[in-house]
Amino acid sequence: LHSMEIIVMSTNRKTKKYDILEKQSGVSLLVHDFSEGDSRELTGEYSITLNGNCSLIHDVELAERYRAAHLRNNPDYPQFIVGDDIAILRVDVHSARICNINDQVIRWNVNNISKS
Repeated sequence: LHSMEIIVMSTNRKTKKYDILEKQSGVSLLVHDFSEGDSRELTGEYSITLNGNCSLIHDVELAERYRAAHLRNNPDYPQFIVGDDIAILRVDVHSARICNINDQVIRWNVNNISKS
């Protein structure tokens, strides 16, 4: 969600991933901008490791709000977002490691940015 600076994800409750997230909150996510097909928006220059804390969203109203936003951004994948066994996750990112194709690394930390 752009205005909240969080990452919303979903996972099936019948997975090892879900079992682990019930016990620990620390997560790392790897994202990249590798282009697919004719996409001209992605450069294929960066891989980013995001570090943060993951929360399982148990509040039904909040989970449905996040689920709706997640589905709007991923309309081709409702089978992974909607269903009785699908849990909604919130990741609050606190740091990142940004690496380009020349192996140059920039480290980012939420505590080192100014809030306006």
